[in-house]
Amino acid sequence: MPSVDEDCFAFSRFRLLPRQRTLTFDADPVPVGSRGFEILRTLVSRAGSVVSTGELMEAAWPNITVGEANLRVQIAALRKVLARCETAARAIETVPLRGYCFVLPALVEPRPARASRAFPQATPTVIGRHDVIADVAQALAERRLVTITGPAGIGKTTVGAATASALAGSYEGKIAYADFSDVGCRAGIVEKMIAALEVESHDGTLAELVAALRAGPHLLLLDTCEHLVEHVASLAEELLAICPDLCLLVCSREILRATGEWTFRLPSLSFPEAEDDLSSQNATDYTAIALFIERMGSLPSDLGGQDLTAIAEICRRLDGIPLALEFAAARVPDLGLAEIASCLDDGFSILTRGKRTALPRHRTLYAALEWSFGLLTSSERALLKAIATLPRTFSAAEAVEIGMLAGCRDVHQALSGLFEKSLVNVDARESALRYRLPDITRAFVKADRSAADRGL
Repeated sequence: MPSVDEDCFAFSRFRLLPRQRTLTFDADPVPVGSRGFEILRTLVSRAGSVVSTGELMEAAWPNITVGEANLRVQIAALRKVLARCETAARAIETVPLRGYCFVLPALVEPRPARASRAFPQATPTVIGRHDVIADVAQALAERRLVTITGPAGIGKTTVGAATASALAGSYEGKIAYADFSDVGCRAGIVEKMIAALEVESHDGTLAELVAALRAGPHLLLLDTCEHLVEHVASLAEELLAICPDLCLLVCSREILRATGEWTFRLPSLSFPEAEDDLSSQNATDYTAIALFIERMGSLPSDLGGQDLTAIAEICRRLDGIPLALEFAAARVPDLGLAEIASCLDDGFSILTRGKRTALPRHRTLYAALEWSFGLLTSSERALLKAIATLPRTFSAAEAVEIGMLAGCRDVHQALSGLFEKSLVNVDARESALRYRLPDITRAFVKADRSAADRGL
């Protein structure tokens, strides 16, 4: 059998990359715990054969004595992950009194050669972000580690790419982009950064990365770091300490909390309140409306009063989040503005037409939020479901009360975690501190609960 250190296994729509400790579904990484990954790797590498419970427990808990109940919990979690694809839902079979067997054929594929993903080009018309780009560029002139954070679809990569491109001259053109969406471990981070720098590498080691970064001033844009925050934070601190001409611009739904980090929480695009006067003359003063109209391919003068009212309602209901607005704008030709505005209570049924070239988790709005939801702890997940029943804004005391009723452990920490992971916002418009759950996040929780009720 080929070495599991050098090859990956393909089954159904999944790929398991042992060296990177990553499981992907349609090329999109699936969060799997370290013990679950070891169990799955052991089963898949011996597909068609029965693996004893003892062997699986030794793989997941080396030199630790645990009960079989721990293994059963991990197996159940893996089955839930594999159930994303109907053909893999029953891939792990229980063999009574013996162990477990992975019954799907697992094809061994050569490990992909290292390759850097092309530096993302800024959207031809970056709307409503010019002041933000200038602020981030100024921060990089004063600090060496800057993190752009915010919820799914808020435009972190767009702002990061535009900022890096604007600063290319300051770094003698030595800017590079590394997307960590398909990475699951520290070694994979190092390899991806080396590939981004397009330098010859033999082993993909930290020493090789350091040598490349010491060759002159570099700006690295590190994208999709939220599932690797601890690894990225420790590596960033280490690299910045020994590479004096290095600057890092990070895009992540969760901040790193690394030494010297300056964070910029990316706001939504602006949109009018229901009571604001709106006309074709001032409509595009609101950046969410300007983006929506541009993505529609229209001009403000082409739109009547009812059209602008519907667009404003769409922008409000979608919280001014650019990705959501782009999905909605893509449905205008076949649904019309009024229909979209009236259907947003069930937004995930219509906001499904993303760019073909987008990352898999950005091809539908549901997938974008599912990625974030999969990174939550059990307490954070329970609290998010509970606060989805509260009014649009709520106090910390209200969140704590309903969280405790829902059986959430350590509600204060869970609420802080939801904020840090950009799933709840602080409503700055209120005189007293209040939290706000965006409508699209609330709709996701509703859709996820409905899917669970249907057994999907």
